Amino acid sequence: MLLLTVASALVTLAGGQHFEKAKSVWIEQGLVRGRIYMLGDKRMQIFRGIPYAEPPIGDLRFRKPVKRGRWHRELTALDYGAPCIQFMDFHKNDKYAGENMKRESEDCLFLNVFSPYDPADETSLHPVLVWIHGGSFLAGSGDTGIDMEVTAKNLIFKGIVLVTINYRLGPLGFISIRGKDQKLEGNFGIWDQVLALEWVQANIKQFNGDPDRVTIMGESAGAASVSVLALSPVTEGIVHQAIIMSGSATAGWAIHRYGVPEWDVANVASYLRCEKKFNPIDVAEILKANPEDYNDDEDGQKCNFQGKVPDCLEDYAATEDKLLDCFRNELNFTSFLFRKGLTVELGVSKMVADGELIPLAGTEFVKNYSHVPVLIGIANREWSHKKPQFYGFKKYENLTKESTAEKVRMIIDSSFHKTVSGKLPNATLNLIGNATYYRYVGSHSPNRSWELSHFVRQLQDLEADIEFVAPCQREVDAYAANGQTVYAYSFDYVPQSPITEDEQKTFDLFGAMTDIRYTKKVKFNEAFHGLDHAYIFTKGYSSNFQIEPFTNRDLQMSKMMCSMISNFVKKGEPTPKPWNGFKWEPYTTDSPKYAQLNVPPKEMTGEIHWPVPTFWNHVKELTRYTAREGEFAAVDVAPLTKEERLQLNAYKRAWWALWLLVAVIAVVLWTVIICLVVKKCTSPRAKPYDNIVVSNSR
Repeated sequence: MLLLTVASALVTLAGGQHFEKAKSVWIEQGLVRGRIYMLGDKRMQIFRGIPYAEPPIGDLRFRKPVKRGRWHRELTALDYGAPCIQFMDFHKNDKYAGENMKRESEDCLFLNVFSPYDPADETSLHPVLVWIHGGSFLAGSGDTGIDMEVTAKNLIFKGIVLVTINYRLGPLGFISIRGKDQKLEGNFGIWDQVLALEWVQANIKQFNGDPDRVTIMGESAGAASVSVLALSPVTEGIVHQAIIMSGSATAGWAIHRYGVPEWDVANVASYLRCEKKFNPIDVAEILKANPEDYNDDEDGQKCNFQGKVPDCLEDYAATEDKLLDCFRNELNFTSFLFRKGLTVELGVSKMVADGELIPLAGTEFVKNYSHVPVLIGIANREWSHKKPQFYGFKKYENLTKESTAEKVRMIIDSSFHKTVSGKLPNATLNLIGNATYYRYVGSHSPNRSWELSHFVRQLQDLEADIEFVAPCQREVDAYAANGQTVYAYSFDYVPQSPITEDEQKTFDLFGAMTDIRYTKKVKFNEAFHGLDHAYIFTKGYSSNFQIEPFTNRDLQMSKMMCSMISNFVKKGEPTPKPWNGFKWEPYTTDSPKYAQLNVPPKEMTGEIHWPVPTFWNHVKELTRYTAREGEFAAVDVAPLTKEERLQLNAYKRAWWALWLLVAVIAVVLWTVIICLVVKKCTSPRAKPYDNIVVSNSR
């Protein structure tokens, strides 16, 4: 054993990481063995693939996770656990996790722990940072986009214990169920995150982590998760701070608002039975992009890409409980084509307001439940990397007013409509669409045409403002109104180097469909969604984008951002000491300020990306009214809050006072006019002249 340890110590890993020795620790479930690595003159301990829950399969499918039971032999935690089943291929070729992605499985509830190690002091406790990955609640894992060597230098060696987790995705994590008592259930992927946080509370001391100083951090869907976990009553005491990057619980894409959720068990069953068919255009696109996954010999693939329709779905009158039992026992997710087709048809997985984990939806959730300090922000132009194809443009062409108006209305219906608490009438949507069109596109002249690239830019801004900017500001305002500490930011940094984009296209070569991977260099002029990852966990890589070369200026940005994050994790404020003269102040109602993260950083006053949030706040007010016979009549969308009722009554009183003032002024004016006329009529000068002689002579 001694010889083996000595031999292992001589092994040098790629990137200068030296394996020094193995280390075992006791946790609730039993003994677990990891490794200690040396990087330069510093050491860290790494434990990968620790199961924190029982495998969510069989009878545990579509249920809240169950804490992992004890094991009786030492568990080897040297490799990442299997990623959860992916419902989109965002990370299929991830630079760091691509190989592990081939192991995706339903048995996937694993976490990873990386912490500083000092052989001279093995009792010190460090603050904990729990990373929750994004991916639209459809893709990703605890190892996607993470370069361990860079992460060690940027976070771990600053005295932070990092925990990354897997959680269930797509319908396995976010299917919704309405039971016998009509209570809405779901959020299984978020319950996974809660159980992982409970595991941290119970075990992190064994890894030199402090359970009383736990900060959660996430981006995109991970940020929406963090936003919810920072508010939820079930996490009180196990979450102490939150970092929310490009996402919010108040966003329409995060929590379902009204009607039957797309990922409802009965709706999913209708696609399994082929009562509903995938859109033929989408089917063709999916086949073109993934020809290697199609088996023409399987007749079942002709029905929504299924190999076999479960027999238990033949009972069309089955209750949701019976459908769920059917899903647990027979539903097969091995076909990626089926998973992707279902996702394209139903859209992003969403959380639901279940009354327990998520008591409310929208801004009221934040107003009623905020209780921990947060650092929250967005990228400068979140969707600036979206291509015309995302908006249905197949070729380059100039556009008419009718076609542009149709696209704007499409985004209003698909993005904005989902932020309100009830279905809006078409008249209201048309009113909002017209106001939005004028704000983002401009002139209503029927003779004007729009150049495609310019119009796509307007759509990018419109979609980003609805889905990220306005929700972020709503959350910031709610925290500030409650007197909670909130640091707000806009990530505006743009690398000077080109960004290499890794793409895959399918071509018909000699009658066979062939995948060809290639890279292309793209120059972006604005910071886009997820670019901030490239300065935290890697040296310039983020979701198939690579900054090349990664310059000294980029290193400066990375150092600044990671120092601010680590300061917040350790001390509760991003700049306890000014950064080159810059002091990041919290956002308050009386002093609204946010940080523009750039080189150098700047302090900005007012709302983030003003006047965008103000515009969408006004648009929100329009949702309470609809045009009816030339007038505006109230629509019963959602009950007004006490604060809103007081404000509305104040407006009404001011409105009536204004009309009363106008009436008084009118009476005074008419009285003056009448008096002048009467006086003029009674004056001697006003009488006719009798001494005027009219001559008939010529």
